[in-house]
Amino acid sequence: MDVIGRAAELAALRRVIDRDPGVEPNLVLHGDPGVGKTVLLRAGIEYATERGVRVLGGSGYESEAQLAFAGLHQLFAPVLEYFDRVEPYHREVLRRVLGFEAGPVPDRLAISVASLAVLAAVAEDGPVLVAVEDAHWVDHPTREVMMFMLLRLRPYDLRAIFARRPLLSSERVTPNIHMYEVRPLADADAIDLLARSHPDLPARARDQVLHYAAGNPLALVELPGVLGTDAATGLEMLPPGASTRTKLESTFAGRVRELDTDVRRTLLLTALDGDRLENRAHPTSLAPSLLAELERVGLVTHDSTPSGLRFRHPLVRSAIIASAAPDELRAANAELAELYRDTPERRVWHLAEAAVEADEAVAAEIERTALAASLRGGSGLAVPALRRAAALSPDPADAAGRLHRGAELAGESGQLHLAQKLLDEARALLDDPAHGVVTRARIALLRDGDLSGARRLLERTPVADRVLHLWLTIATYTQDPDEWDRLGKALAAVENPDESTLLLYDVLSGAPVADAPRRLRVAFDLLPATASPGRIVDLCRLATWLDLLHEHRTRLRELIDRESGGGAVTHVAACHWFAAHDHFLAGDWDAAESSAEAGLDLCVRHDLELIAHDLRCTLGWLAASRGDVDSAREYSSTVERWAEPRGSALHLALSARNTAAAALAEGDYETAYVTLSAIADHASYAPWLLFDLVESAVRTRRSAAAAAYVEAAELARLADRSPRVRLHVSPPKP
Repeated sequence: MDVIGRAAELAALRRVIDRDPGVEPNLVLHGDPGVGKTVLLRAGIEYATERGVRVLGGSGYESEAQLAFAGLHQLFAPVLEYFDRVEPYHREVLRRVLGFEAGPVPDRLAISVASLAVLAAVAEDGPVLVAVEDAHWVDHPTREVMMFMLLRLRPYDLRAIFARRPLLSSERVTPNIHMYEVRPLADADAIDLLARSHPDLPARARDQVLHYAAGNPLALVELPGVLGTDAATGLEMLPPGASTRTKLESTFAGRVRELDTDVRRTLLLTALDGDRLENRAHPTSLAPSLLAELERVGLVTHDSTPSGLRFRHPLVRSAIIASAAPDELRAANAELAELYRDTPERRVWHLAEAAVEADEAVAAEIERTALAASLRGGSGLAVPALRRAAALSPDPADAAGRLHRGAELAGESGQLHLAQKLLDEARALLDDPAHGVVTRARIALLRDGDLSGARRLLERTPVADRVLHLWLTIATYTQDPDEWDRLGKALAAVENPDESTLLLYDVLSGAPVADAPRRLRVAFDLLPATASPGRIVDLCRLATWLDLLHEHRTRLRELIDRESGGGAVTHVAACHWFAAHDHFLAGDWDAAESSAEAGLDLCVRHDLELIAHDLRCTLGWLAASRGDVDSAREYSSTVERWAEPRGSALHLALSARNTAAAALAEGDYETAYVTLSAIADHASYAPWLLFDLVESAVRTRRSAAAAAYVEAAELARLADRSPRVRLHVSPPKP
């Protein structure tokens, strides 16, 4: 393949494909539409094929972006026979996630490990290249699995090249993923490409094309077909500041409008269904002669896909869709919805787009599918579906209810601003102050740490388990005895409260609960496979408080793996806090730091200020324990500035604990004692203060106080929580 002006890019691709020493075996091309990413990707595929490298992968499609693991299905469809070469557990994981076997979707880590195992098995038969075009449209769960694999290619005969839209300034680049920006051609190369593509172009037209194309290779090749013709919108009809994408889409749209009606209809089905030019299950019905004509006018091209054909560029697909009339779009989506009757996640999107007016049956089907997806780590993916279901609901009350549920899931998935917007949309439909109050309170709590504001919101809604759970969280942070008393009275007035709600109150309020460990183990055992992330997190919180999380680490890890990315990231952030605490007590401080940093990164990206300060408390404790007193005090200062005006006694107490630990590291026992004695009555974290409190009391000649604290710990029966707590608080036997 002759590619003009891309020597550096081609060299980078070849180094990856050849697995040159010192070169990461992955490359992600990113840049503007039409800048040449697709051409470079295909040049890389051609180079690999010539050297006997097997090529797997595919392309991301906007129509499949909401379909979990659609990209993984593309990747493995040509190599399903290799599933028999991996461990039975890995084979079962992939068969379930790809829909070949019934059963719950496994956690994300299991899927990632199993996927890498299959690729490694394929690579045993020869080198393999994973090549993915339009990677930004690959569904989020698949992207997470691919990211896992990209970082672990080196031990195997594997390499990967991806092409995607421009990298945004807000996006974080993972270390060891090689991002390569494809820029416009240099002036000399642009002139050369235009001369080769259109040698007879008049000078005036040539200058105009060079000006409008601005070094974009696809524009240089395609725009000359626009000038001086009646078949497409001329450049002079576009706004002066029109983007290259707009210019190119106008070019392709003009060619589409020239086609016969039946051909346009089939092309539209092809574009809406991902790309049926490549789809073996539902191939295009276009005759070979028509495909040849489409290739002649530059809409499709030959390549190495199963059918040997694909759209010339992703902008062809978007131009086909954009140029279709509303009736044509609805008819095509209705046809595809019928085609995918046995694939609910795919069917509902086509149903939604086919609807011309409110339809409760369609709205209900979309809602059911969205909620099912939310229980499989797709909280974020379910939000737009619920919003669409609301738009199709004939009854305003039903629409408001679906918007409220969408707001809940948006809040869970860290989209707090969207959650607030959905609540406002619901309020416009159904002006009932009681609706959505719990979600509003949760947003205020997570985003701003607004304990008093969240509490006032809860006062406006009837007491139920959801209200009590959030109220318990508020009381845990305020540590106000009067608040706990009010909560206890409210709980006593509830008829048949949920057992988990009772257990949360009993443990978090600090009262001695001899049978709490047993009740917690029973609650974990009774968790259904479809338990919501919030319910699992509540139990993990209790396990952390009771020092029993080590018994349930698998549950915690599964939730983190399943819900990271497009899932319930607010719960994932909390789980990182619990995991960091557990690792710290187990003595694995590096793992504790990694968990806390991962959680803090999520919090910063999603404006989760409350949990961010939980994690800063853990990082401060870790720093103080390592003797890094400057960092510990900096964390404490940051937490205190935030927590003091909000009345978060828990954060202030944890910060004081870290300050005391830093003082102990410097031998300042008086400061440590004064600081710790001020917070010693907080039973929820008293076990982890007792050693330092007693030591600082003894070192400052307060032996009677030290004995009193040990006696108080015995009276509170802290030693009943776990063997580790017993070791911390029980005096040695004579």
